[in-house]
Amino acid sequence: MKEKYITGKSIFTDKPLKVGITGGTVTSVEAGDDCRNILAPGFMDIQINGYNSKDYSSDLNSAQIKELVLDIAQSGTTRHFPTIITNSESSILCSIRNIIEARKSSSLVERAIPGIHIEGPFISPSEGARGVHDPKHIRPADFDEFLRWQEAAEGIIRIVTVSPENEETLSFIRQITETGVIAAIGHTDATADMIERAVDAGARLSTHLGNGSPAFIPRLENFIWKQLSSDKLISSIIADGFHIPPYVLNCFSRCKGRDNTILISDAAALAGNKPGLYKWGDMDVEIFEDGHMGLHNTTNLAGAAYLLNRCISYLTRHTKMSLQDSIRCATLNPRKLTGGSCWDTDPVVGEKADIVSFRMVEGTMKINRTIDFDTDLYNSNEE
Repeated sequence: MKEKYITGKSIFTDKPLKVGITGGTVTSVEAGDDCRNILAPGFMDIQINGYNSKDYSSDLNSAQIKELVLDIAQSGTTRHFPTIITNSESSILCSIRNIIEARKSSSLVERAIPGIHIEGPFISPSEGARGVHDPKHIRPADFDEFLRWQEAAEGIIRIVTVSPENEETLSFIRQITETGVIAAIGHTDATADMIERAVDAGARLSTHLGNGSPAFIPRLENFIWKQLSSDKLISSIIADGFHIPPYVLNCFSRCKGRDNTILISDAAALAGNKPGLYKWGDMDVEIFEDGHMGLHNTTNLAGAAYLLNRCISYLTRHTKMSLQDSIRCATLNPRKLTGGSCWDTDPVVGEKADIVSFRMVEGTMKINRTIDFDTDLYNSNEE
């Protein structure tokens, strides 16, 4: 089998490398020529709802899910957690089964999707906190329902986002934590005291901190400050330039630091489409020239429109995070949280290839190539 090569500077050591790959395994790592390309582990997005008009919360077939994997790989993302949002139990189960079937039909999809994130339906029903989640499907936390999800998922549900509204939800957090699933706090209007109790019950993650929040909250004693100050919570954030103002992003990232910040895209199904007016369910959604999405004739966002390459670039430009730090937030940190691993110095001989090559052009990340095992998930042919 012929060895193929990828070249560039390691994001972690800044050494120019020539990496040989045979049969999906790294077979050589040698000194390379200095060049503009940068090599990093493939990015991992633990919250993505869909892309290019394909929605993980709808009835996708295996071919559509494989197309989604390849579309997402254009951002340098080799691993992601399909995120299923608030819906009826039957619809959630249908979406889960579609993902499991797609994993069984394709080793590429199986590698790309190591877990599932369920966001809701056990969230706050209040205006603002629920975001665009359908209020008619928001309901109290139910561990038996979770067990039915997990059975359909054959054990790969890894994250459930809930709002710690009451004692029943705290009990739910304890129960899923005992099964090894990550309890995340999000779409909440809970008191600071309830956040603290949720952390004591086992919650480990803040889902898109600052978003999925009411417009007005108590000045100091609120769920944002409480999550931000907790050393036991890792914060996921949407650094696309629209969901969080730059100064808030800078504050959040400085409080949590490079080791307790995770970048997510939270991309919605209409992400990746051209500017224009779209009908999505009962909503009129407009994609603007700058790429962001909003509810037509309002100032409200209608989900996230960009993938992780945009978020990494934006975090680097607008905070104290270095490019290396920002890459950690999209590679090492999400894998550490979810039990995965990736190289953190240079690619390692003998390990499976999971590498993205990119360039920074005027502060913007341009993906050259995304390699997973023996497959070029994406190749711009511009190396």
